[in-house]
Order: sequence, then C-alpha cells, then structure tokens
Amino acid sequence: MKFYRGKIEIIAREILDSLIKENLVEIAPEQIDETCKDLESVLLEYNRMDREISERAKETAAKQGLDYSAVSRLRRSMAQSKAFGIDDEALDYVVQQMIEIMLSSNHVEEVFGQDHDLNRIMAPILRKHMSTEEEVDREVRQKLKHLENAEGTVSWEIEYRRKKEELERLKKLK
Repeated sequence: MKFYRGKIEIIAREILDSLIKENLVEIAPEQIDETCKDLESVLLEYNRMDREISERAKETAAKQGLDYSAVSRLRRSMAQSKAFGIDDEALDYVVQQMIEIMLSSNHVEEVFGQDHDLNRIMAPILRKHMSTEEEVDREVRQKLKHLENAEGTVSWEIEYRRKKEELERLKKLK
C-alpha cells in the first residue's frame, strides 16, 4: 500500500472533517491545520517505512542470491519484526497509528469515539484513496503486457518504475 504524496493532505483533511462532523473528536478551529499535519505525518511515515522495508528486502534477496519471489517473504518477515502492517494488515495499521496520534496530540482537545467508531469513519476513506494506487498499478501493467514474461527481472522493474512515474505525473499524484 502506498499513499501518493499529492493525495496525503486531501486524505488527512477528509478524515479529520468526517471525524469532526460525526462528533467523534473535538478540535479547536485554530488547531485543525496542525491536527491535519499530525495525520499527514502518519501517512508520510507509513510510506517511508514501507519503502525502507521493501528496499531492504530486495537488497537481502540480492545478497543471498535468492530469486525475486523471495522478496515478498523477506518483506513480510521484516515488517513483522518491526510490528509494521503491510499488505492485508496495512489498513488496520494506519488506522491504529492515526488513532494513537490523535489520542496523544496536544492539538486534539478530546476523542469521544471508541476505536471501532473511528475505524468505521477512517477505513473507507483510506480504502477509497488506496484504490488509486491499484488503478495506477493496473494501468502500468497493461502498458507492460509485452514484457509479461519478464516480470521480476531488473529490466521489467526499471520499465515498470519509469511508466509508473510517468503516469503519476500525468495524473498529478506526485
């Protein structure tokens, strides 16, 4: 899972607006921007950790002479050792991090909602924005159909990354 840099502020604002509208949190009007930045920091940190773990998994696989299929297993193992949620656990992890930051933030006056109430509001918003990444991935893979048998090779990875960055620029996601 990845949150596009161009969407992070939008996601945080949408979550915060929804929580306030549902009376699940109380935030002084002058603290809303700072609280929004707190939520943005969760998404930025998630992206950073996910990227770091993925890179370390690729490096470890290369050093140990393992094939590309081992990267996923190594990545999952590294994420578990850091208590970091990836793949199916990513959404729950990010929601929990956002709840924790709101509970500890000096910018939030009160959190009235229980975790499950907050989750009910946040998860659909995050899921909606996560689908953007899936759409980009699907579109890039469609453009790389001619390299289908090469998936996992260095040349495929380079071409995938190039096409993905090009598409993200066109859609103004970066």
